[in-house]
Amino acid sequence: MRSFVSIVFFMLITHTVYGYADPKTDLFDVRILQNEAADSQKSLDDSLLDAIKIELVRLTGNPEFILQPEAQTFIETPKAWLKSYRYEPYEQDGVRVGTFLVFEFDQERFYDYFQKQGLVIWPYVNRPVTYVMGSQLIAGTLVKLNRQNLSYSPKLDFRNKANQLGLPYEIPANEGQWIYPDSTDGFNPRIPDVLQGTDAVYLLSFQVVSDMDGSERFKWQLFNRNGQSLMQAEASGSSPSVYFETTLQQLMQAYSASYREQAEFLGSLTLVVKDMTSVDRLTKAEEALINLKPIVHQARLSSVSEKQATFEIVYQGDYNRLLEHLQKIDDLQLIQDDAVIGQVIAKWL
Repeated sequence: MRSFVSIVFFMLITHTVYGYADPKTDLFDVRILQNEAADSQKSLDDSLLDAIKIELVRLTGNPEFILQPEAQTFIETPKAWLKSYRYEPYEQDGVRVGTFLVFEFDQERFYDYFQKQGLVIWPYVNRPVTYVMGSQLIAGTLVKLNRQNLSYSPKLDFRNKANQLGLPYEIPANEGQWIYPDSTDGFNPRIPDVLQGTDAVYLLSFQVVSDMDGSERFKWQLFNRNGQSLMQAEASGSSPSVYFETTLQQLMQAYSASYREQAEFLGSLTLVVKDMTSVDRLTKAEEALINLKPIVHQARLSSVSEKQATFEIVYQGDYNRLLEHLQKIDDLQLIQDDAVIGQVIAKWL
């Protein structure tokens, strides 16, 4: 058995680990809702062009990226980045109300191209959860948009837009205490209690005001967990779909800004993992590094001793942020790290 393990280890010495994000995040599936007449009349090529633009915004966290020269390679040849497409029913309460046109993009090719061009992908694990409390005011009647009421209000259902952008969110299940976008002093003391027990980092409150003449106004306000107001705006003259797309893109750009700024820099470190006593342990270690894509650009197994494996890692962004992700790997315990020489020593449990 030892000779077999040694042979396998030797074969893996020059192996480079290239991996991809957890598929449950669906960062490479773009779903276009076809329930509107205008959408159903679009050609497949037109829908694909829309989808590739959504994909670029979603991956980078930057709505302005599609205006940059680097985006033209994708926009001019969207079929080259497409893996497959399919149609799926869109149902509510068991009733089909529309159709999703789902484009699955080639994540391997995206990662490879982004890495070679030095482009930054905003990882799903770095995206904050937003607790969304929406409401509608119709001729003096107030409707709180919890999960059930939101399903009955398709024009106000922002969830498909948020999913397209890869923005995690939570929605209240019940009509309890509600937060409205009317904080004028920049602070709402009720928000810490509202967010208690949730994974949300922010609370987004929005309201659509529908007047008797058919006109609509849209206003929103974003708070942090402490109740501090961070952003707010008000608009009119457009459809709710436009309001939501504009608002969510603003939030995305704000959420991703700090990561994009620091992730423009690539770093390298040596990861030494002790107690690597079997092929199974080595395989699990490799898989764990794979799951850190795109934070880890590359992880190369450079050497293997009897009970020790050494990986050379190229990563994007902050060193301490990388350590945080390494610490979350099951069965990996960090023993020592030295930022000066770029070395982390760990052991497999």
